Amino acid sequence: MPNIENYVEFSAWQYDLIRHLFTLTVAVFAAGFVYFILSARNIAPRYRAASFLSAVVMVSAAYEIFSLWLALQDSFTYTGSNWVPAGDDVFSNGYRYANWSIDVPMLLTQLLIALGIAGKAFWSNWAKFTIAGLLMIWTGYIGQYFEPQAAGIEEASGLPFWIWGAVSTVFFVFIVYQVMMLTHKTQGDMPSRARKEFGYIGILLLVSWTLYPFAYGLAAWWPTGEGVVLRQGLYTVADIVSKLVYGVWLTRLAFMRSAYDGFEPAIAAGGQAGLTREEIAREEIARHAPYRRQPATTISGTQATASATAADPAVPPK
Repeated sequence: MPNIENYVEFSAWQYDLIRHLFTLTVAVFAAGFVYFILSARNIAPRYRAASFLSAVVMVSAAYEIFSLWLALQDSFTYTGSNWVPAGDDVFSNGYRYANWSIDVPMLLTQLLIALGIAGKAFWSNWAKFTIAGLLMIWTGYIGQYFEPQAAGIEEASGLPFWIWGAVSTVFFVFIVYQVMMLTHKTQGDMPSRARKEFGYIGILLLVSWTLYPFAYGLAAWWPTGEGVVLRQGLYTVADIVSKLVYGVWLTRLAFMRSAYDGFEPAIAAGGQAGLTREEIAREEIARHAPYRRQPATTISGTQATASATAADPAVPPK
């Protein structure tokens, strides 16, 4: 029984709250799936994959949370006053790690697509994100098997819990650093508002992902019913913000960039809302020509600007 949840009793309200958190999360991700599928048609082909990846993340995450809901149902028995471990079945947060193994690479890939990074730069960043992301998740997965020892419930050393958690955090810091570098030093031709908001996206990811290490540590710091409720609450907030809110924001930026590039469906759907007057004037010129895929950012901002100028006469040379 690796997870701390299997060693505590829950009052009726604690058990119901955890179950309701799971239900809320499944419902939110189901709604998110519909949103991303419907919004994809208004996104230019260059950025559209970001919306489709968000839809896949929604399905993966909803299935994982539903599995946790079922596990909670099967692994606890009501005594008339409290919910106690059933004994035959166990609750496992391992479902979360399995889901994160899918979602983390996809979430970071979405960012690269929305930023317009392509070519060698895309694959280089994708490889770094995917490898570091999987190592971050899998080392944390190993560490969670030592929760009872770290909480002092079982007579064995809890040091592996902290060692594997620390190793996982190293990869976490690396990923966040790379994300902040990409989102705060955006290159290529894009609306000024989008450039600014990509920086906010990096901060959103930093804040929401930081909740996960705290939830991990709560198994040792607060191994009680109240601690488990807080832990599952942190996981819920982090999941919704880092997957749904993050995905919606990236879709909005892709929508804005599509309108800026002259993609007619995005313009018709109101994609001009985030553009300045000068950018709207540029878009008006672009829309009179057939939509063309804008050059991707691959090496440097100077090269990206030069390529954009060559491909689109509406982009003034610098």
